[in-house]
Amino acid sequence: MAITGILRFWQTYKNIGRIKEIVNVFLRHGFGQFIEQVNLQRFIPLRKRLKFFKRWPEVEKHTVPQRLRMVFSELGPSFMKLAQLLSSRPDLITQEYADEFKKLQDKAPPFPAEEAKQTVESELGVSIKDVFPEFEDTPAAAASIAQVHNATLKSGEKVIVKVQRPDIRERIEADTVILAVIARLMLKYIPESKFFNPAGIVDEFSKTVKKELDFVIESRNAQRFKRN
Repeated sequence: MAITGILRFWQTYKNIGRIKEIVNVFLRHGFGQFIEQVNLQRFIPLRKRLKFFKRWPEVEKHTVPQRLRMVFSELGPSFMKLAQLLSSRPDLITQEYADEFKKLQDKAPPFPAEEAKQTVESELGVSIKDVFPEFEDTPAAAASIAQVHNATLKSGEKVIVKVQRPDIRERIEADTVILAVIARLMLKYIPESKFFNPAGIVDEFSKTVKKELDFVIESRNAQRFKRN
């Protein structure tokens, strides 16, 4: 996306809300200095800055890698996926950070079964009971992008159904643009950040997550389920 496009995106009200949320979470976990370094303190009202930028003993009892892992966990699927990607790159972020980020591997909370069923019905265009007489409400596994449910076809065949989180594509696309802007701000205001290439990391993240969002195999299976 061109720089002008990113700036227009940055200025939209909807995404300003998400940017403020991201900034607040970083501040709450003791990253006020980083927020100031990349010039994001403008998204915090002046009257609140003293509260957020003061030193909090309950925050500082955790290591920086622990606090950053908490930030990524709180900010949801996009940031959890980024942490998972970074966990495989101790050469870029040091082993201490990599070990901490590994704790986010497949640790996403499940979303409600009713939402999963609605997604399946929307994709297939029929009632879920017409395809899966049995569809387990409790997911067999939940990850940052999707969760898996055990189900049974009319033929009696046992299958697994992988269902994307609601609105996950839109949320990740929005967060990816925001991350790209933050990467540019890091390169501008923190010159030493060029040694771990934040823009390249975001680009790699974007390519990886796009592949995971492309449920080609699942779509083919869905068509087979529908025919059955």
